[in-house]
Amino acid sequence: MNERPDYKNHPLWNLAMSLTRDAYAVAERLRENEPEIGFRLRKAAVAVPAHVASALASGDDKRVEHMLAARAALAEVSRQAGRIRAPGCEELASAAEGLDRAVLFEFGAAEVVS
Repeated sequence: MNERPDYKNHPLWNLAMSLTRDAYAVAERLRENEPEIGFRLRKAAVAVPAHVASALASGDDKRVEHMLAARAALAEVSRQAGRIRAPGCEELASAAEGLDRAVLFEFGAAEVVS
C-alpha cells in the first residue's frame, strides 16, 4: 500500500489544490468567449500545487526556487483572472493573492524580496 506523501497533508498544499479547482471552474466558464485566458489560467493554476509540493518536500537548497516559481504562478493566476469581468474572477484573483502571502509566510519572507 502506498502512503500518502506528507505534503498532501499540509494546509498550504490543500489551499493550492482548492485554488486550482476554482481556476479550472472559472476557465470552463470562459471557454466559449475567452478561450486564451482560460488556457493561461489553467496552465498557471496547475503549476501552483506542483511547486508548493516541491517546496514542501525539498531541502533548503531548492525550497526558495520552488517558492518563487509558486509565487510566479500565483501572480499569473491573479493577472489572468483580473483581465476579465466574469463570475468568480474577482474572487479567484483575491484567493491567489492571499495564497501568495501564505506561501511567502510559510517559506520565509526573509529569504526573498517581495
